[in-house]
Amino acid sequence: MLKIILIVLTIIVIACLVIAYYIFNSVFLYRDKKTDDGRDEEFVDSDKDLMRPTAKRLYEYQAPLIKEFNELELEEVSIRSFDNLNLYGYILRGNPKEVVICVHGYKSAMEYDYCDKIKIYQERGSTVLLLNDRAHGKSEGDYLGFSEHDKRDVARWVDYVNEVFHEPKIYLHGISMGGATVIHCANMNLKNVCGIIDDCGFDSIVNITKYLMKDVYHLPYFPFGNLAWMWSVIITGISFNTSMGEDCVKNSSCPILFIHGKDDHFVPSYMSERMYEACKQAKQLLLIENCGHAAAYMCATKEYTEAVNRLMNGEFK
Repeated sequence: MLKIILIVLTIIVIACLVIAYYIFNSVFLYRDKKTDDGRDEEFVDSDKDLMRPTAKRLYEYQAPLIKEFNELELEEVSIRSFDNLNLYGYILRGNPKEVVICVHGYKSAMEYDYCDKIKIYQERGSTVLLLNDRAHGKSEGDYLGFSEHDKRDVARWVDYVNEVFHEPKIYLHGISMGGATVIHCANMNLKNVCGIIDDCGFDSIVNITKYLMKDVYHLPYFPFGNLAWMWSVIITGISFNTSMGEDCVKNSSCPILFIHGKDDHFVPSYMSERMYEACKQAKQLLLIENCGHAAAYMCATKEYTEAVNRLMNGEFK
């Protein structure tokens, strides 16, 4: 009888490990599955997907803007990451004294997340550096940095900007996972970083995985999320609780603008609200009604633009 119980328990443990490994791989390993228009097919499922309720409208809104974006004269540049990967970025040159580093979202790309928002910086005449995160675009890597390795990559890009431009004011703008990335940079005291724009970023890997385990996988966090965490540490070196957004913003060295759609089903808006409350620096929280994930600029262009300009003009209190 004891032998049967041990066999059953062994099978259960192996099954849990396999399921957790599948979850880890599906989240962290980036397979380049694209639709005809270049978007990741995971997120192109009309308004029923994680981008609901504004997904379809957002895709239609962005289509002509992506064409305009792809006509911009961008200068390709590259750096080496802390773990020896070639990472690529693209510079739209403007005022060398004001540089905005733009970090795209999860399995996304600079043209999708910034084809619209780049207009803010074009109107200001800013220099813009648009990044390809590790494992995205031309940048090397098989596994996503999921904000944790990405924050260290952004720190390298800040060093690059400080080397190329003489004493610039640097601003970090992130969307979704990019928003989490720039938030996790908030307490790193990066040289000449004068402000952070977090658009619908999650607060921590552990909290977003707990939220998505229910919505995407319909599984309890224990044991599957915990075991996926274990696989992440073993394979990528990324722990889910190293960077906690509320702790980062409590010790921020610069003002922060938090932007979030109130109907976001990918990253819940309460994450931005909690971080806003925890932030001790000058700050603003812009919550957009009837707005899903990454659609804030489309839904509230004027308010979004004005808030970004206030941050960069040093008008936050």
